[in-house]
Amino acid sequence: MLMKRQNSLLMIIDVQERLAPAMDDPRQVISNGARLVGAAKDMGVPFIITEQYPKGLGPTMVDVRQEAGEDAAFFSKLYFSCVREPEIMRAIEASGKKQIILAGAETHICLMQTAMDLKEQGYEVFVVSNASSSRDAVQNTMALQRLAHNGIDIVTTEMVVFEWLEKAGTDEFKQIVGKYVL
Repeated sequence: MLMKRQNSLLMIIDVQERLAPAMDDPRQVISNGARLVGAAKDMGVPFIITEQYPKGLGPTMVDVRQEAGEDAAFFSKLYFSCVREPEIMRAIEASGKKQIILAGAETHICLMQTAMDLKEQGYEVFVVSNASSSRDAVQNTMALQRLAHNGIDIVTTEMVVFEWLEKAGTDEFKQIVGKYVL
């Protein structure tokens, strides 16, 4: 199935100051996470940003925070799965969206548990491979394989953006591609 902007909710999970630098290829995760947030914002796709124990792991990386803007929804959490946090789950349900696009850290922990729980609850779940990572490349690879094996679509940043756009040649296409596609 394709991702449709009118059905999508983007979740950026735990791209935080003390965690992100330890990721395998942190710059890619941070940059692509920020691109996804910017594209979502410009195309009217709602987004949620989570922070795992921000007191210890710090706030979301500045690139993502800046792209999100001052009125963005940031949710603090302790559970690895976002689904187990009542405030986050209320926000997901309130969006009315059935396609949840996940990106962030760590793929083999918070992303995987969130993705599996969302799928179990009937959501269509997509994990953005080039905007997600783990501290160890093997953990990341194994998580992506496990997710795919369990029916969760593994996608890229450009897949998300172009599926949301649907059509070339429009002013929106030119603006979004000019700003968010490498």
